[in-house]
Amino acid sequence: MFDQFDKMVLVGLAREYFGSLLFSRGGMSQQEFVARAVAEITGAQQGTKEYEELVSRLSQSVKKLSEWGLLDLKEYEVKLTAWGQSVANSISTDEFTKIKESLAKAASRKRR
Repeated sequence: MFDQFDKMVLVGLAREYFGSLLFSRGGMSQQEFVARAVAEITGAQQGTKEYEELVSRLSQSVKKLSEWGLLDLKEYEVKLTAWGQSVANSISTDEFTKIKESLAKAASRKRR
């Protein structure tokens, strides 16, 4: 039901941003801003094609989770709904760490 990108968004917002994030997005879409904030949590090297692919996948997850009602996405704020918080709380710290490391590793690969 939820892939690693969905889980990264949910748990990242829950644990790193305490369930909500206020922002001034400038020229970015709401989904992209939230995705970039979550991507930073992974520690992946920014500015690479792989990092941009990670941001793109996280943006899709933000949109999906918002449509499903796990995220409340407003003009300048995103916050977890009660359901989103419940799902985030059900993901263990070990699983979150593995997801974060996996995404960071995949986003840091250099293609030749």
